[in-house]
Amino acid sequence: MAIGGSWTDGSLGDVRPYTITGGRTRSNHPLLLTTCLITRSAAPGAAHPGPEGEALLLHCSGAPCSVAELAARLRQPVQVVKVLIGDLLDCDALVRANPAGTTARHDDLNLLEALLHGLRTRL
Repeated sequence: MAIGGSWTDGSLGDVRPYTITGGRTRSNHPLLLTTCLITRSAAPGAAHPGPEGEALLLHCSGAPCSVAELAARLRQPVQVVKVLIGDLLDCDALVRANPAGTTARHDDLNLLEALLHGLRTRL
């Protein structure tokens, strides 16, 4: 119990992410902030993902959602969300919407170069 307070006074705010992930701090899957995910039917016998996992599945249903966006929507640290996403990838409830998303396309490079050129000319 906190001195001069109770457990409900917010003194345990940093413990919740630890309990959400069961103490795990890393995902078994390499995930970038820009990795997009979308739901698919869960594998038979998959474990119930808990409230945070259910929220992730809800946010990823219908349209792909990035890791960064999911962390913002859940109001959880990115690393916590990555662990939860890893669990959902393991049970086939989520799938990467951009499996080759770690490499940039030629069009993307042209756009980024044009953007950089525009920023440099304005400075």
